[in-house]
Amino acid sequence: MAAFLAVNATACVPVTRVGPDHDPAGWRTYLGAPRHDASAAESLAAAPLRAWRTGAGRSVRGGVAIGDSVIVVGTADRTVVLLERDQGRVLWRRRVPGTVAGGPLLDGHRVFVATQATPKGRILALRLRTGATLWAAASDGVSAPLALTDSLLVAVSDAGLVQALDASTGAPVWQRSVRRAARAAPVPVAGGIAVATIGDSLYFLDTATGTVRARLATPGTILGTPVTDGRFLYCATTAGRLLAVAVPDLTVAWDRPLGDAVYGAPALVRDSLYLVTANGTLWRIPVEAPELARATALRVPATAGPTLVAGGILIGATSGEVLLLDAATDSIRWRMHVRGPIQEPPIVRDRQLILVSGGGAVEAFQ
Repeated sequence: MAAFLAVNATACVPVTRVGPDHDPAGWRTYLGAPRHDASAAESLAAAPLRAWRTGAGRSVRGGVAIGDSVIVVGTADRTVVLLERDQGRVLWRRRVPGTVAGGPLLDGHRVFVATQATPKGRILALRLRTGATLWAAASDGVSAPLALTDSLLVAVSDAGLVQALDASTGAPVWQRSVRRAARAAPVPVAGGIAVATIGDSLYFLDTATGTVRARLATPGTILGTPVTDGRFLYCATTAGRLLAVAVPDLTVAWDRPLGDAVYGAPALVRDSLYLVTANGTLWRIPVEAPELARATALRVPATAGPTLVAGGILIGATSGEVLLLDAATDSIRWRMHVRGPIQEPPIVRDRQLILVSGGGAVEAFQ
C-alpha cells in the first residue's frame, strides 16, 4: 500500500517546463526585421493544415516574438507566455504588473516586455528559460512595441515620454518628452531613433542623448510601425497617405494618396512597398517610382499589414479570414477562416505559419 501511495504521489507532482537557455536567432525588432520582410524568403504548403492551437489568455495583445524553438506572447490577462513552437505547449506563464499591449522582443537569453499603467507600468527583462525577472524599470505605461539597438531598449510611454534604458541592466540612459503617446514602435536608424506619435508628428532623436534633431508634422496619425531601408522611413497614415521621409532631417521625398486609412505596418521587399488600407485595398508601390503604384481591391477590411512570402502575399482580415495572393497576379491561391479579429500580421518561419487569432489564441499551420 505504501508503495502504491508513493507511486501515485509521484504521478501527481506537476511537470515543470522551462524554455531554452538562449535563442540563437532572436526576435530583436517588431515584426522581425526593420523592413518587415522576415518571412519574404519563406514558402508555405499548398494547403496549410492546423498543427496546433493554444489559448494563451483572454486576449493576446501586440505581435509575437518567434524564436528558433519558442514563441513569446503578451496577454490582456497581465501575463507573458512562452510556447513551444513544435506543439504549442505552454512552457511557462509569467505574471507581470499590467497588460502587455505592444508585444515582446527576444534577444539571446532575455525577453523584453513593457506593461500598461494599470495597475503598474513597468519595462522588464525576463529570463528566457524561466520567466524570472532580470530587471524592471518604472514607466507611466507603454502601449507601443519596444525597440532594441545594440545596447539600448527604447520605449514610448502613454504620456509621451521616450525612455532609453541600458538593455543589460535596465539603468536609465536618457529620456525625452515628445508630448503624445505612440502606437507604432520606435525605429532605430543610423545615428538616431524615429518616433511617430498619435499627435500626428514624427520625431528624430539622437541615439546617444535623446536630443530632438528634427520634427515633421504628418498628414494623419502613423499607427503602423514605419519601415526603413536606411535612407528613408516609409510611413502610412490614418488620413490615407504614404510618405517617403528622408533621415535624419525628416524631409518628405514623396507623398502618395491611398484613398483610405492605413492602420497596419507596411512591408518593404526588394524595391517595393506593400500595404493594405482599412477597406481592403492592397497597394504595391515601387519606392523609386511611386507614380507606378498598383492597387487591387480585395474588399477584405484589414487593420494588420501584409506579409510577403516566397511568391505570395498573406493578408489577415479583421473578420478572421486569411488569404494568400499570388505575388505576380494578385489572384487568390487559397483562403481560410480562423476566429477573428486578426490584428497583427501573419508570420511565417521555417514553413510554419503563426497567427494570433481571436479569443486569445495562437495558432500554427504547416
